[in-house]
Amino acid sequence: MIKIAFVTNYITNNGPSNVILDIIRNLDKEQYSVSLITLFKGNDERIVADLRNNGVQIFTCKTLSRTKCLLGQGREFQELVKREGFDIIHSHGIIPDILSSRVKTSVRKVTTLHNNMFEDYVQTYGKVKAKIFIKMHIDALKKMDCRVGCSKSVYQVMRKYLKNVIFIRNGIKPKIAKHTVTRKELDIPEDAVVFVFSGGLSFRKNVQFLTQNFVQYHNKDEYLLLLGDGPEREACEQMVDDHVKLLGFQDDPAAYYNISNIYASASRSEGFSISVLEALSCGLGLFLSDIPSHREVVGMGEDLYLGENFSIQNDDRSFNTAMGELRKNFNRVDKEAIKDFQLKKLSDKAMTVKYDKEYNKFLKAGD
Repeated sequence: MIKIAFVTNYITNNGPSNVILDIIRNLDKEQYSVSLITLFKGNDERIVADLRNNGVQIFTCKTLSRTKCLLGQGREFQELVKREGFDIIHSHGIIPDILSSRVKTSVRKVTTLHNNMFEDYVQTYGKVKAKIFIKMHIDALKKMDCRVGCSKSVYQVMRKYLKNVIFIRNGIKPKIAKHTVTRKELDIPEDAVVFVFSGGLSFRKNVQFLTQNFVQYHNKDEYLLLLGDGPEREACEQMVDDHVKLLGFQDDPAAYYNISNIYASASRSEGFSISVLEALSCGLGLFLSDIPSHREVVGMGEDLYLGENFSIQNDDRSFNTAMGELRKNFNRVDKEAIKDFQLKKLSDKAMTVKYDKEYNKFLKAGD
């Protein structure tokens, strides 16, 4: 029996957490004894209870803070890992990676890199702090046994700085709506083309750009649903017209995907967006900013039309130009074929099989 522990800041309903949960749920429990270590407050207790009911051991650290961890004061975590005698610890995020890298036992250390830190940290922390955090994170990653990019685009960035990086694309279980939303409720015609975005209304998600350009260029039969909240909501409220519906945070975005046609995102940086994967699982076409991970997912369509990328720099591949291409090809957006594509290429099960192979590969190498 392989003893594996997943390490994260806290477990909740967000992208990295959902990747962890999908791996946990799909691992062979006859081969793996699974634990989850959370470092800070913020756990969704319903998720914790569900994991416990399914035989996952939960360890919640009581004495740690982000500052202490960055300064090397992670004694509670170090003692926990030594005491439990895990074979593998699989960490997710900068602080979990830093703590894991400092463990002085024979435990094998795996990490999943969920973002392009060279973009994401600058946008989140500013240039000065980002420079410090990037150095700390790279130094920690060098001490890991297995470094996994969540997309090919993340891998292509990180292989310039680290040896032996691989990539396993994020995958998800198809998203099923918990309730029904109708277009009539939102005052949207049944024959309209509906775009939808789900996520934080933040600088990194670039929602002001999406809102402003949609208002400027949409046709009379096109509508945009914005699902989410955040610091840029007020600015977006000043831009919207009758074709943009600001609906706030929704805990069941799939209900809105089911009345939509196209998933839209102008994000400045993504690892491999879970929201995009969820939209694909509901059969939506894509209209995404021209960043590496967005180009990657649209390009995976091969013979299948998944949608268009647009530039957020207002160059030749402008929002309006790409929107025109999307309109010309809209009849090629095949909902059932897109669902099938996600199920075959970007599923939680396919992702977990690849992680399982990596776990076994380096455990055998260490025998």
